Amino acid sequence: MNRPPPFPDVFEPGQPHWRRWWQALLVTWGLQLSVLWALFAPGQSWLEFCLWSAVLPLCWALALALRVLAWQIGLFQRDVHRRTVEAFTQRWWDRRSLGLPVQQVLLLGPAGDVQLHYQNMMAAVPAPLATKPEGATQPMLRCPVSLSATGARAPALARHLARLTLALPELSEHRSMLRAIAWLGDEGSQAAFVELLIKGGVAVANTRLPLQDLRDLDRLIDAFHVDCRDESDWLLCAGVMSVEQAGEAELPGEAGFLWLVSRQGRQVLHRGEYLSHEADKTAADLCAQIQRYAGLDAAPFASLALDQASQEAFVEGKWGAGEHQLSGHWGVLAHIAPFIGMSLALLQAGEAGQSCGWLSRDGDKRLAIGVATTHDKD
Repeated sequence: MNRPPPFPDVFEPGQPHWRRWWQALLVTWGLQLSVLWALFAPGQSWLEFCLWSAVLPLCWALALALRVLAWQIGLFQRDVHRRTVEAFTQRWWDRRSLGLPVQQVLLLGPAGDVQLHYQNMMAAVPAPLATKPEGATQPMLRCPVSLSATGARAPALARHLARLTLALPELSEHRSMLRAIAWLGDEGSQAAFVELLIKGGVAVANTRLPLQDLRDLDRLIDAFHVDCRDESDWLLCAGVMSVEQAGEAELPGEAGFLWLVSRQGRQVLHRGEYLSHEADKTAADLCAQIQRYAGLDAAPFASLALDQASQEAFVEGKWGAGEHQLSGHWGVLAHIAPFIGMSLALLQAGEAGQSCGWLSRDGDKRLAIGVATTHDKD
């Protein structure tokens, strides 16, 4: 869980104890007057007595002035420290609140490649039936658009995803060179995807960005806002994954996704976070942090979960996903699971015009959470 960097505690200057200062003056001045009176010789000038009597009050006033000066300097330093920390913390939150503007989303999965299946979080789509391909050791959920053998499915899915990409009407709006491709998957599937894009006439730059987890997504968001400042700048985020093995009572799944990212995108994908086991942080704290990223005052309008564990983990943050528990539609997706959740949330945000949260577990069993919104925030 990302948090603002810690700063040392500010020194709180102590206020002078006024009563003690006045008591000290009265006691010491009284003693001084007593001593002076005892030593005062008859006939000695009263002016001299008064001058000697004023020495201690003057020293007291000087000491008090120095004490007050030190107190005021401490107050000034405290205020400067607080303002500096507040400004730095606000800049941290502003940077963490940056999102990725997504213009178009494509999905592949066991439900096929018809994008209407994936809108409204698959509410009207029946759960696909598992199959057991030849040579497989357990039933699987497989995308029906590819009939390739088990070991070569990822490149085949990547090529099909590229064909869907080339058919996008939005692609004609972006005639400038594609700035970069962020890819999730192995090199073979990436090469198959890029090769077909080039054959389709897309001017592809050589920049390739890894996209394996939420840290890579953070770096991608930062890079977009630094390097893609013009309206004509755009990039593609995509990936495919076919899971061969899963745990007992689980179905290996496979999926692919694509985001066309540009300044024209109305859906905004905000940064996600992993649920950590820090003693002073709870799931409710993490939900509140994600809401602050997106500028939401409460939980998202809707939420979806890609597995039962993530659904249960964030209940205390009031991110209910009981109506949209999608593990039966996708099976086990390993590292691509959070990105499928993000894609579904983006589709829902664009369709309903409302924020949509996503909950998922990745290939390392880390519980992840995030939200997608539109430019018109809830």
